[in-house]
Amino acid sequence: MRNRVCPRCLEPLTTPVWRDARGTPQRPPVERRGRWQRFLEPLRTETGPPPTPKDAAGAAAANVAPTCPNGHRLPPDHLSRPTVVVGLVGLTGASKSTYLTVLIDLLHEGALAPLGISVEMDEDSAARFDDYRYRLLVQRRQLPLTLPLLGESSSPEPFTLVLRGPGRNGAERSLNLVVFDASGEQLYRSEDMGQYGKFLYAASSVLVILSPGVFPRLRHLADPGEESMGLARHTQMVVNLANLMRTARNLHPDSHLEGVSTAVVLSKADKLRGMPDFPAEALRDTDLAAAPLAHWFEDVRRNSSRLVDFLELKGGSNLLTAVLGRLPRPTVHAVSATGADAHDGGYPVISPIGCLDPLLVLLARHGFLSEEGLDPEETGSGLRREWSG
Repeated sequence: MRNRVCPRCLEPLTTPVWRDARGTPQRPPVERRGRWQRFLEPLRTETGPPPTPKDAAGAAAANVAPTCPNGHRLPPDHLSRPTVVVGLVGLTGASKSTYLTVLIDLLHEGALAPLGISVEMDEDSAARFDDYRYRLLVQRRQLPLTLPLLGESSSPEPFTLVLRGPGRNGAERSLNLVVFDASGEQLYRSEDMGQYGKFLYAASSVLVILSPGVFPRLRHLADPGEESMGLARHTQMVVNLANLMRTARNLHPDSHLEGVSTAVVLSKADKLRGMPDFPAEALRDTDLAAAPLAHWFEDVRRNSSRLVDFLELKGGSNLLTAVLGRLPRPTVHAVSATGADAHDGGYPVISPIGCLDPLLVLLARHGFLSEEGLDPEETGSGLRREWSG
């Protein structure tokens, strides 16, 4: 069943609420239900069908629009596309906001064009994203840290993008990509998870952001403040994240998480270039026009194994055991969102490296791209599900 959520508050959309321009709830503009359907309506457990084009035409004529239960208006055709909700999870200072800003900018600038995929951004998301982009990519200033606990809200509002690409038989396939930034400190106590981490309950993918300085034998690379964030806190964050995602699906803590994907991002990896045992080939950009996607996925798989070996030697065995054993089908990626350390609150250059690979893996795990090359031991390849909208 397609995941239908509000792209701003991630509230599940069982049945959209129709509202007029003043926000007053209105009856759906087109409603054809017989007596038998009205009798069965209270017994339904699945979500109702999305509005049809005829419904949309009637809604436009009546000047009403579908909204979530909290009153947020849904973007055009949002309900006609499947939605992938990606949560960036990491402790304060792990470079989540910086990586997210650079990643969205790459997508908006056409990084997926070699695959025939176009990217559009929701108007509300674009207005908020411009502030982040101007500070980081134009002024080259550091972004403010994501606050550990944000009071009434759980996380900064998500960014919503629409991806469109060619499908089989010339049909277009599309999906909503909803991405949000979550502080890992929200995962320490159960009361915090319920009050502040509610966005994570709707996540279908997670990007776990780890900084090199948290590993015992890499502490000399830690930024100011990272010394106090030991490996035990990160391990607890990963275990609680895995438990939360199973709880959201009413699963046992040891159950398999079907339909959920994970990418582990080793951020600030430019600091590791000078180390003789660091696999330098793992930190590289993806030129999608130079080779088939399957070739790059083969590299991702090999580099993921090399990075796991490297981090184990740096004292990360306990954390990696939690990641590999508790999170579903994880891959590990070396990423540098800026390509250089910040000095006096700013960056000398902004040269992102490797930022696209984690998202490509998540899109493949959810069937929007072919998984060929990622799991050669599994039978079958190609698009497991054909999405169109």
